[in-house]
Amino acid sequence: MSTDLLSSAQHILAARQQLAPCLAQTPNPASFIAQINVVITHLLAACEQNSHVALAMIQLDLNDPYTVRHPINVAIVVNLALKNLGHSETERWHFIAAALTMNIGMYALQNELSQQSSALTPEQLGQIKLHPAQGRETLRNLGVADSMWLDCVLQHHEAPDGSGYPQQLAGDTVLFAARLIGLADRYCALLSNSTYRTSQSADVALQTSLNSAGGSLDQKLVNLFSQTIGSYPPGSVVLLNNGESGVVLEQAIGTAAPHILALFDRDDQLYPQAIRRNGQLAEFRILKVLDSRIIAGAMPLSQIWGPDAQI
Repeated sequence: MSTDLLSSAQHILAARQQLAPCLAQTPNPASFIAQINVVITHLLAACEQNSHVALAMIQLDLNDPYTVRHPINVAIVVNLALKNLGHSETERWHFIAAALTMNIGMYALQNELSQQSSALTPEQLGQIKLHPAQGRETLRNLGVADSMWLDCVLQHHEAPDGSGYPQQLAGDTVLFAARLIGLADRYCALLSNSTYRTSQSADVALQTSLNSAGGSLDQKLVNLFSQTIGSYPPGSVVLLNNGESGVVLEQAIGTAAPHILALFDRDDQLYPQAIRRNGQLAEFRILKVLDSRIIAGAMPLSQIWGPDAQI
């Protein structure tokens, strides 16, 4: 199928499929950058076609391994945030590439941890602390010479107050884009369930990631991230004041409340036909965010977002 005919959801799935061999232990240096470029092309197309679907996939399509889903999710958030800042696709490319490859230095460890229920060992903690530097070295060996790409991978766990790693950089030596990638990394990780961590709802994950970032945040970054994601991003499963539950369809702009597609009535019975609700009205305001796994995998996303979410 021509990429021009792919839906937003299909672009995301294609990006995951293309990224997997790039992160393997022995990616092909001759084609690595070209493969990453294909992944980025799919991500840009997905977000351009329907950013709501791209964001919803973070919470509602969990079929692929975390080691592939997670960097794709982070790259989606980084792309949309930088687009909100007015960055062109060419300007965003370096930082999307960095988001996709930020954990290439601990790819094997992440696969190991996905099967581990016990606490991290001292050796594993040491590998985690070194993975940004190891990632940069791996990328260099794969032919990457783009300094912004390499520096963002190296710095995505640094903080301006010097509390980060691996170099304990401080002040303006920590790139803004690296801090954005680090924040998106924390946020997306909190949304994912694992053998050693229970996933958080989207609203809690947003506040946790903003409050646990140490000295890596300034007001510009907080505002940018909050405006890009919001407390109720698309794909959030929510309970409304009137007892209905459903899925947030789109991001709320400014102070506007999101629109919700009510799927279940107050008795948790599935509606024969979903009903669009305006969250600004008192009876349809969001009471709380529910576990997204209520919907994830249980309902075709095309029933919620239409053709743009066709798998």
